[in-house]
Amino acid sequence: MSSEEYAEIRLRIAQKKISAITVDTTTFDDHGMRLDRGIFSQLKQFNRHPANLVISEVVLREIGRHLTKSITTKKERFGRDMSDAADFVGFDQKYLEEINTKFAELPSPQEICKLQIDSFLADSGTLVLNSDDYINVSDLLSSYFGNEPPFQKENNKKSEFPDAIALKTLENWALDEDTEIVVVSRDGDWISYCEISDRLHHVKELAAALALFQTPDEAVQHMIKGLRRDLNDGNSKIFLRIEEEIKDFEWSEAVISDVYSQFEYEEDEFYVELNKCTFEDVPNAIKVTDIDQEGVSVIFSLQVQGTFIGSYSFQKWDGIDKEYISMGNGLVTDNFDESVSIVLRIPNKSNDVDDIELEIEPNTLHFEFGEIEPDWMSGRDNVD
Repeated sequence: MSSEEYAEIRLRIAQKKISAITVDTTTFDDHGMRLDRGIFSQLKQFNRHPANLVISEVVLREIGRHLTKSITTKKERFGRDMSDAADFVGFDQKYLEEINTKFAELPSPQEICKLQIDSFLADSGTLVLNSDDYINVSDLLSSYFGNEPPFQKENNKKSEFPDAIALKTLENWALDEDTEIVVVSRDGDWISYCEISDRLHHVKELAAALALFQTPDEAVQHMIKGLRRDLNDGNSKIFLRIEEEIKDFEWSEAVISDVYSQFEYEEDEFYVELNKCTFEDVPNAIKVTDIDQEGVSVIFSLQVQGTFIGSYSFQKWDGIDKEYISMGNGLVTDNFDESVSIVLRIPNKSNDVDDIELEIEPNTLHFEFGEIEPDWMSGRDNVD
């Protein structure tokens, strides 16, 4: 989005021609599939903001599906990691069984998902738009057969129906309310639709979209100048604290490694050795995403250079003894140079760095290691 387009959207918000914001599933996925923390959770500000958060029922259901899958994966990983750790340190199996029993009594992923979504909707005052109230079937079919966005000739049209329903629902709601909407998405079909719509204005990044709805006063602007100065100083207290948080971040949640092996294997641990962090000091590098009586929320990026290390354990089925036998362990390593988003919540009435709330939102790190095998087979830490 050009600076002129950004300025035009900000002006339309100030003129109250734009009075709503919406997101799609890609935005939820890009920010860690969390409703309760990080920049996605800052959408709750629209419960006290003059503008509204509106979400199509179709998108909300997709978010629920993705969230349920994420919770399921994390529950399974927790159970496995707990058992492995207990076995490694010789933890009393009696206590482990008690923990596993309590863990099994937790609500199902579907129940947890519903609780989180209900809480988010209440806290944000979200208007959930039911497609039945806004969709005309003949209008939808006309777009389908006319290859109009989001239906494209070269794409699988069946998969585009949910997008079409969501987008037409949003546009028709905006027409009924005589307003316009900021649409946050990186999906190409959503972008194409917004280009032909007078009511939907596309913004790719959630941070940029949230910044459009803020009106920083002189005090906030002064605070931003001080933060920029500190981020350019590698020895400042806040910069050193951010570096430490990056080192301690649970990188397994942000890593995809493509591997295969002649043995069955399990991912034991992913971690990162940090080499260098640099503040990306460019115009509008620090975006103000929320302002209230208690403090200010901002987001910015650090360029992080480091080494990724992944450890694996291998096993093979013994057909005679009818059990798995350990085949040893192996390591894979690779260097990376990636942009990492930092979300800060800075309180108004404290200058203590420890009072600043800090969250790390890295892009997904994708590594292709090819075939992996135990260290004893190759004498190396990783195999291409």
